Amino acid sequence: MPPSGVQVGSVYGGAGDPTTPGWPSSEGCERISDEEVEKSGDVPLIPSLPISWADGDVIIRTVDGEVGNGGDWQGGKDSPVYRVGPGPGVVNLTYKGKQVVSKIDNVVGIIEGTEEPDRFVILGNHRDAWTFGAVDPNSGTACLLEVAERMYKLQKKGWKPRRTIIFCNWDAEEYGLIGSTEWVEENRNMLGSKVVAYLNVDVAVGGPGFEASATPQLDELLVHVAKQVMDPDNSSQSVYDSWVSSTNNPKMGRLGGGGSDYAAFVQHIGVPSADLSFGGGYPVYHSMYDDFTWMKKFGDPMFQRHVAVASLWGLVALKLADDELLPFNYHSYALELQKSAEELKDRELNKVVTLVPLLKSISEFEKAATKINDEREALIESKGWKSMWKDGHKIREFNDRLMMGERAFTDREGLSGRSWYKHLIYAPSKHDDYGSKSFPGIDDAIEKAKSVNTTESWLSVQHEIWRVARVITQASLCLVGKLT
Repeated sequence: MPPSGVQVGSVYGGAGDPTTPGWPSSEGCERISDEEVEKSGDVPLIPSLPISWADGDVIIRTVDGEVGNGGDWQGGKDSPVYRVGPGPGVVNLTYKGKQVVSKIDNVVGIIEGTEEPDRFVILGNHRDAWTFGAVDPNSGTACLLEVAERMYKLQKKGWKPRRTIIFCNWDAEEYGLIGSTEWVEENRNMLGSKVVAYLNVDVAVGGPGFEASATPQLDELLVHVAKQVMDPDNSSQSVYDSWVSSTNNPKMGRLGGGGSDYAAFVQHIGVPSADLSFGGGYPVYHSMYDDFTWMKKFGDPMFQRHVAVASLWGLVALKLADDELLPFNYHSYALELQKSAEELKDRELNKVVTLVPLLKSISEFEKAATKINDEREALIESKGWKSMWKDGHKIREFNDRLMMGERAFTDREGLSGRSWYKHLIYAPSKHDDYGSKSFPGIDDAIEKAKSVNTTESWLSVQHEIWRVARVITQASLCLVGKLT
């Protein structure tokens, strides 16, 4: 961006309508008062305004006083010296805002399944933008419409999905994931019992290079589909080939951050989810320069990356909707849990803290993942599989265990001090909404214990370790499908 460019964004720290914390926002519903909203800590009490680099440079040169200490408090080359004031410069900030309850509209389209209409595969993208939004979110909206059109053409040829496919176009995402969060809260019990997976595309294209984030049981499926779609920037190879070009393995992100509409599905009700895109960070993010001209000139001149995202998104949705046995592999989840536990080992913990309960639960989870994978192979390979296939109850029960395994990682009490976040494996960092943390409750407790360093605070760390161990054990029992 030029020096005059401004990046805007929300300063709201929660998810959903702040006046209805934990329940759906609808006409005539219960709402907490403005005073209670302010006390929640999720909304700022001081007016703020994003400014450009050029304006910031002028302002900071008018600030006198003591020089800010440390490298983090000083700018880069050719920047002015950062001082902490007071004055002598004076800035007049005029704030004009309306504190009102406004109507928003989610758009939902449904292709009903034939054999399992009560099992849902949901595709989601938000529609609202801070400015023109050619990248965020309109590249994703264009791909959502493309996938819907392709499936309509399949329907005209006689195709009908095994499971129900739902297209969701969310409103008010930029303010705080409001459209998706309120819809999930309003339909919590139905979604919790029926959703197979949620597939999110926010920024479909911001540049070259495929990127994917997912709950780990979907890793193998994403790799499988990436091998089937042509790389939009090199027709001689697949998306998978370019994905692993710099490393021998595809780099898979996780969904612990709170940056898009998958948050309510993963972190609140525990639905297996994925988020797909091309391009990482892009220079016109949340600015007036995010327009069609930038997209056509820089982001995707031939719009082939858009085509690739629609292909990847649609194929993943078709596999989840049509495969008789859900394409989940929880062994990837076990490996990811082991990796996160190893990272905990490297942190400085008090002697009263032991990771034994966590490590034991992960070991049992790995056995459960192996067992359900073996069960899948037995279903497919046994001589009598055709007769078993006809037994819809066995297939249904097997798939339900795979579907509900992710739900088991949630806890009804949620994270300490952040009860809306029910998932104990993936949730945002307490001090970075975009940051993804594994075992967020443990991480929060460790940071607090390191600050106050009391026996009680370290015992709280141990309690959080036990909580995570318990949900992992529940997930193991869910996959195995037997009572203790």
